[in-house]
Amino acid sequence: MAASEFIEVDVEPGPAHEDGLSMRFKRAGEARPVRALTHESEAGLDGWWTVRATDRADAAETREAVAVQVDDSSDGLCWLVAGGAHGLVLTHRERGATERVPYLLLSLRTAME
Repeated sequence: MAASEFIEVDVEPGPAHEDGLSMRFKRAGEARPVRALTHESEAGLDGWWTVRATDRADAAETREAVAVQVDDSSDGLCWLVAGGAHGLVLTHRERGATERVPYLLLSLRTAME
């Protein structure tokens, strides 16, 4: 992600988002790498998840995801965790469950590594 006033999140149609999406968030800080975070999935599975970015629909290759503070019009200051062209791959540390999401918008109180 280039340093600019906005962060662009563009996700291709696929497992992370059926139709694909393009979003823009107002940057409020610098991007930093993120390897893991606390999160509750759509299915209600809570705990620590590893997080990786992927540019492939099959997620055969992944890379480091990034977190950056953004100013969201409805939530105020929060963390945006973004990945690649096919979003993020989350893996629950204890259960091994996998979830695909286009991005995460999280509270500043969210624990991250």
